[in-house]
Amino acid sequence: MKSVYILGIEVSDISRGQALGQVKIFLESKNQHFIVTPNPEIVLTAGTDGSLRRILNHADIALPDGIGLKIAARILGQKLHHRVTGADFMQSILELSEAEQWPVFLLGGLNEKVSEQAAWRLRYQYKKLKIVGHASGGVVEFRHGRWQTSDAKLLDNIKQSHAKIIFVGFGCPKQEKWIYQNLDKLPTVKLAMTVGGTLDFFAGERKRAVYLLRTLGLEWLWRLIIEPSRFKRIWNATAVFMWRVIQWRVRIFFVYRKNVAAAITNEKGDFLLIKRADTHEEHWQFPQGGVNHGETEEQAVLREVREETGITNNIRIIGKHPDKHTYDFPTAWHQKLNGFKGQTQNIFYLLYTGDDSHIVLDEHEAESYEWVSLVNVIPKTHSRRKRMAHMVVDGYQKYANRTQTKQAS
Repeated sequence: MKSVYILGIEVSDISRGQALGQVKIFLESKNQHFIVTPNPEIVLTAGTDGSLRRILNHADIALPDGIGLKIAARILGQKLHHRVTGADFMQSILELSEAEQWPVFLLGGLNEKVSEQAAWRLRYQYKKLKIVGHASGGVVEFRHGRWQTSDAKLLDNIKQSHAKIIFVGFGCPKQEKWIYQNLDKLPTVKLAMTVGGTLDFFAGERKRAVYLLRTLGLEWLWRLIIEPSRFKRIWNATAVFMWRVIQWRVRIFFVYRKNVAAAITNEKGDFLLIKRADTHEEHWQFPQGGVNHGETEEQAVLREVREETGITNNIRIIGKHPDKHTYDFPTAWHQKLNGFKGQTQNIFYLLYTGDDSHIVLDEHEAESYEWVSLVNVIPKTHSRRKRMAHMVVDGYQKYANRTQTKQAS
């Protein structure tokens, strides 16, 4: 499946027919799948929400929902041939579900009345469609480490319905995160899809733009006319989004992202290396990451350590390499995904005096870790990281020598 990258989000360059063919494959598969519908507003949100960004990039299909994505792709030197709105594609799946007799569950809407009204109207439109359940879900919020609904019986009700397809309309980012964290608890569901406010359209609570405006990609104008209160959201999805795209394009050619690397050593003098989780290679490296806006490099390196390794206590910065490690990203793909020409890294040395029981890896970042002796740091690290590994080792040896000289004097 072809894709383009817009502000770091992978968007599937797929037609409605091709996507529907994939749905058939998904429903016959033993595995579970989910479809997301990124538009400019969602892409902007993912720029400041790392977990949403990961979820969007892990989706089986990311439908290009919005003319702004096609324009953005062209500005970024790519070509997005297709545009498939979530509402239209949901209708296509419903038509196929009616023909194949796939049971469907509707989840979301402003309230229970809306979800019930949407179910009633869809049953009237698709006479043989099996809608086996509907619910608003109530209040959706993050509790006890997960996105949950106030409807305590919701998961049980969905399981008892034996639905194979579930449409989730909680709005972004709640719907994406709810699916990602709860889909595995619904064993009969083969496909979940985010649908935003589509259930409100089907229920007759909100009106879609006329066909001509939808064809021209001017649904945003229609929404502004009928809901002036959405001005800020529409401004972000049009003007702010395009400005970010232009900035992204410029950065790819000229700008290096500020980055920090954490060379963590223990009291034995061994260094902590992590194995990246986003590749099948034996990619060992030091914990590292970008510096956020308004954040010092010292704050950034401690945050990266906390996020990637779970280490929060018994760690302190003991030094910083005098030189920066600057490199270009190896491929155009990396540049389009990250929005920079490359990175310039400051290497910090940190001492960890705790025990391994407090090391809890972020499964999205790393799948394992090892404490490696100084002489094995360079051989262990991935080929693309060896230059930095040489800097770490040389800098630490100089630091150790200075420390010994001070102690001796």
